[in-house]
Amino acid sequence: MVKSSKKEKNETATPPESDTFNINLFVTMLESSCRIQVSTALYFFRKAFASIHDGSDILIRDQFYVRIKNGVLNALRSEILDVDGEINAVWIITNMCCISKEVTHLFVNSNVLEVLTQLIRSSNPRLSNQSVWAIANISADCVSCKTMCRRPKLLKILSKMLQNSHQLEDTERRQLIWCINNILTGGRATMLAPIARSFIRTFSNLILDTEVIQRMNCAPMVLWTLANLVDITHDTTRIDMLQSQTNLVEHVILLFLDENEKPSHAAALRLLGNIAVGSDIQTDQLLAKINFRYVLHRAMSIPEHHCEVAWIYSNIVAGAESLWIVGNLLATADEYQRSQLVEFGIIHHLPDLLKYDDGRLNEKGAVTATELLRENPWQYRLYKDLDILGCIDALGPQYSTQKAELQMLLNELEPPKRMEKHPECRAVCYSKLPNDSSI
Repeated sequence: MVKSSKKEKNETATPPESDTFNINLFVTMLESSCRIQVSTALYFFRKAFASIHDGSDILIRDQFYVRIKNGVLNALRSEILDVDGEINAVWIITNMCCISKEVTHLFVNSNVLEVLTQLIRSSNPRLSNQSVWAIANISADCVSCKTMCRRPKLLKILSKMLQNSHQLEDTERRQLIWCINNILTGGRATMLAPIARSFIRTFSNLILDTEVIQRMNCAPMVLWTLANLVDITHDTTRIDMLQSQTNLVEHVILLFLDENEKPSHAAALRLLGNIAVGSDIQTDQLLAKINFRYVLHRAMSIPEHHCEVAWIYSNIVAGAESLWIVGNLLATADEYQRSQLVEFGIIHHLPDLLKYDDGRLNEKGAVTATELLRENPWQYRLYKDLDILGCIDALGPQYSTQKAELQMLLNELEPPKRMEKHPECRAVCYSKLPNDSSI
């Protein structure tokens, strides 16, 4: 899964050198009731914090952080600032929340999110966008901050902004998507059904708009956000919402199979895996997609996807449709893919294939059982524990050939037994061969 990320907003202009200015003077100006002094101090600190990692000579000691935080929030709450002053104030919040977790928590514990929730709805696009950026940085700090950003009011505002995001410039639109992705990263986000439906519908339409997605270069981010939206096991209705989006699942499958879309592969596979976690009906709908089996084949051949596809298999092994997927994979996989399937634990599902009331599935299981053991003799004990031979025997005389082949292989692999007649028998080990060349 993609981790939440923070971004600083940098200045191109060179800030004034610290020996010219007294930091304490500007902190005092920030704390004053004079609008001009406050605005001047906000402009200075915006420049200072935007350049803090660019080799600036300005050094703002952490002993001033609390006073700066209080001054910035008081200025925003006092409503004495013009729009430029508000932008500077939010800009300071944005960059101070990149300094450390402790600094971010200074703002969060002072209810900065209430202030930003108001400002994000500003009719001024620069102020609204800067507020989005600040919220994104806060949500990327820790689990607690992320949870605070999932408040219903803010999610509702963001969902409406996303609906109308086609009116934004690409940079601002991508910023909004990044913010929502940061907030939802980790999944299990509780929200009202209409809000979830709005997010899923809008992001689905966006990922299907190939031209826009390529222009903004945000396909992986959109796919991760959709995956996080449906990653909530106690509310599978979101999977219904997602599967009801026309052509969405098919498009995600094709993205994974497209070699030109490699940056999107991990996110696409996670989204498909989260669908597989759903109910039997939802999983069957996914398995009914013809190209989905090619996704499983492809994922098995790419080491970086092994853990993900193993998790998917663990969620689809129940039910007739799922057994057909397993059976077909066993019948068509090459030796390398079969070894991967064995590592994923597919041997555990051979009894299901052999016991299911469908002769075609029984045949696939019986035919591949011996071949899998021959290629993976270390599975001998598991075959014995699962009584694979007994399962084939129970199918009847028509499978006598497969039974005989497996029995012969099991006999060859059976480890030698200790002779009970000579319990005191000991093996003699030599550290070197004796000189007698006849030995």
